[in-house]
Amino acid sequence: MNKRRRLSLVQISRAIAILFVLLGHANIVFYSGIGYDWFQMGQWERTGGVDFFFIVTGFMIFYLYHNKAGVKGASIDFIKKRAIRIYPLYWIFTLLALAAVYVIPSIGEPYSMDVILKSIFTLPTEPVLSSAWSLSHIVFFYFLFSTYLFKPNLFKPIIMLWIVITALVETKLIVNIDTFLFSFSSLEILFGSFVAYLSLKRNFKYSTLFIIVGFIGYLSVWLNNIYHIADIHTPTFYCLSAMMIMLGIAEKDKVERRVPKFLSYLGDASYSIYIAHGPFLQLYFLFMQKYQLTSSVHPFILMVSILALTTISSCMVYSIIERPLNQYLRTKLLTKKTEEIKIPQVIAFSGTRYRK
Repeated sequence: MNKRRRLSLVQISRAIAILFVLLGHANIVFYSGIGYDWFQMGQWERTGGVDFFFIVTGFMIFYLYHNKAGVKGASIDFIKKRAIRIYPLYWIFTLLALAAVYVIPSIGEPYSMDVILKSIFTLPTEPVLSSAWSLSHIVFFYFLFSTYLFKPNLFKPIIMLWIVITALVETKLIVNIDTFLFSFSSLEILFGSFVAYLSLKRNFKYSTLFIIVGFIGYLSVWLNNIYHIADIHTPTFYCLSAMMIMLGIAEKDKVERRVPKFLSYLGDASYSIYIAHGPFLQLYFLFMQKYQLTSSVHPFILMVSILALTTISSCMVYSIIERPLNQYLRTKLLTKKTEEIKIPQVIAFSGTRYRK
């Protein structure tokens, strides 16, 4: 296939999906705070935004780095770039969240040292920055992918074995095993890589049909969440639907397209929105409660206002903090040889949640 110069439609899909994730989390905040529940979304275990972003994560990482497999030093360069990209901003907001507990005691109890350390190093836990729960799965995927870059022939069968064990754990055929190491969430990210592999290897007809079928899959799960028609494994249906949508988008993205700059910018800012949106949602909601806006203004209007304020604030974090900080650290910490590898910066944003 012809090489794509830019993942334009993928960029738009990240922008649109982050707005959907924000809507889901804002609904959770309003439901838990004042009982306002838009389409019962506040009671759903997951809305599918995180599943789509897991797929996007795996797709973009494999698409950008697959040709570096087996190249000397590629795995180290990959880990360096990922660490520079994800940890500085994450640590900043984690520290702010820790400080907020002492400044505003009403928002929660102080955290134990065990939770703090696990949060800082993105180890499995309910992290201090609750909106970043999925980051530990992203980091685990980065580890798996770095082994593939290091020695593809050695680690491909090991990763295949991991896939089989994870599937058996998810179907309860294997029990009493670490559910994080063999998590369906991590497997979803790998499925995103599989979609990228298919897209790179061949061309597909009916890309629009793939997208339509994927959206129908999402709509079916949402309707089932509302009306409780059948007992299904929701993440699996979200995952399959997201893969269909991603494959359709990837096929359409093989043609160079111009996209609205605003949506492209939101895609660039998706990691800042991922990290910062939880604290901003809570902050603006507490402000509205303090000034009794929740009792005098319709909840839907307040929700739309909070969504807009949170998006704008998170984008400011991207422009003022994340982008310049990332550029500075890349200049200081990456070697000249690493910088000469012309790979676009992409952060695998994976959605967020407030509760399991």
